[in-house]
Amino acid sequence: MSVKQNLLLIDKMWASYNGRDWSSFGDIHAESALMNEPGLKPYRGRDAILRSYQGMLTVFPDAQMKVVRAFGQDDMVCFEMVASATHKGPLATPDGKTIAPTNKRIQVEIMATAKILNDKIVEFHESYDRLGLLAQLG
Repeated sequence: MSVKQNLLLIDKMWASYNGRDWSSFGDIHAESALMNEPGLKPYRGRDAILRSYQGMLTVFPDAQMKVVRAFGQDDMVCFEMVASATHKGPLATPDGKTIAPTNKRIQVEIMATAKILNDKIVEFHESYDRLGLLAQLG
């Protein structure tokens, strides 16, 4: 795939997430895809990645992702996003505690890279300001 096609795939990924089209969202990922987030164990496989994103909707049910800028080279793309959501469900913290719903609106900047092979995401690495997120929740 060309860089342009890879960037279009990333746009399709987030459009399917925002529309809760889990079939399309899943199809964009390779069966054995790997996803890394800071501080968490890697998610291995399409189904684990889907469960991760669907699980976050129990905490932030109205979550929407917006790609702000993106670029690529060969089979890699890098993109900056803004996630917007309302905190409506309990949020588990890395130390095993839970933050009760605050009903506060949050915005989080996210940086991510994806490796794309044969029209599928095979690796996805995401980083965001966890402290900034927690500060917004109070």
